[in-house]
Amino acid sequence: MRVAKRISIVLALSFISLIAPSQGTVVTGIIKDNRDVPIVGARVCQVNSTNCTVADMNGIFHLLMEPDKEMSLNVTCLGFNPAEAAVSDTTTFPLIISLTPMYFPEETFSDDFREYTNPDIIARSALSLDIVLSDFSEFASLLGTFNTDALDYFAVTGPELGASFPRFYAGLGLGMGYSYKDDIDTVAVDLNNTQFKLSLGYDIISSHRIRMTPMVSLRWLKYRLRNYSSERKVPLQTYLQEKETDLRFNQTAAVIGLNLEYLMYSGNAGVGDHWSVGIFGGYAMKLNRKPWIWSDGNRITTDRSIRLDPFTAGISISFYSQ
Repeated sequence: MRVAKRISIVLALSFISLIAPSQGTVVTGIIKDNRDVPIVGARVCQVNSTNCTVADMNGIFHLLMEPDKEMSLNVTCLGFNPAEAAVSDTTTFPLIISLTPMYFPEETFSDDFREYTNPDIIARSALSLDIVLSDFSEFASLLGTFNTDALDYFAVTGPELGASFPRFYAGLGLGMGYSYKDDIDTVAVDLNNTQFKLSLGYDIISSHRIRMTPMVSLRWLKYRLRNYSSERKVPLQTYLQEKETDLRFNQTAAVIGLNLEYLMYSGNAGVGDHWSVGIFGGYAMKLNRKPWIWSDGNRITTDRSIRLDPFTAGISISFYSQ
């Protein structure tokens, strides 16, 4: 409906230009920016005169040219570089006039910028830190609090590769956790965390500087817990009696949240590849109620579960290329 209204307005204004009075030519036109978005309130004046008008909410203007003045238009708008357009007997109406933003160097303004702002595919390479707060308190009586306290904090850092099509985003990530080691009496605690992540999102804001993306990610959290003697040399009989613990807990989760990024450019602003720094906050929920537990040669069954703090967070540094 809105497009049809704009087309009807342009046709009407074009008709006005055809039946213009003999004392001058009625020029009709549309003022747009580099993204083809109409500019409201742009001022259009006949050069070297006070004969002016203003573009309406659709960026459309019409101006009756004074025949004894120069047949050229000067277009200005706050935040944009001014532009001029010549009018002659062969000019086709409506006249399309594009204004470039002041932050965008005029010498670099070309179709390349339009291709950059809305390319078919944008590749993303990111390094992110994800934090998930888990709760292993149900396993405290079996594993001991010295183990469950270590398991309660899940933080991983790793790469993510993804792409936007052009606003839809899909990415795969791998996170490697910190290596936690501590000695408790005669027992050593060794913990390693790993995360596999599939992320899907849609950019609700994708401007020159800000990208805001609601995101859904499916995560596979892997905890590997080992307990062994803290002594470097252990008699074989003691080792066989105490036995080394090596458990691998697996928990899947879905996280729904919001990713906010600030874009940074190098070289010509808005052209080519760019960097971003981002923050993420979301709500986590478990997909499997009980964890899958493996040890060497065995699958371990349990009636206990891992609890997840619903709030998750993360930070990232990303590089975008097209």
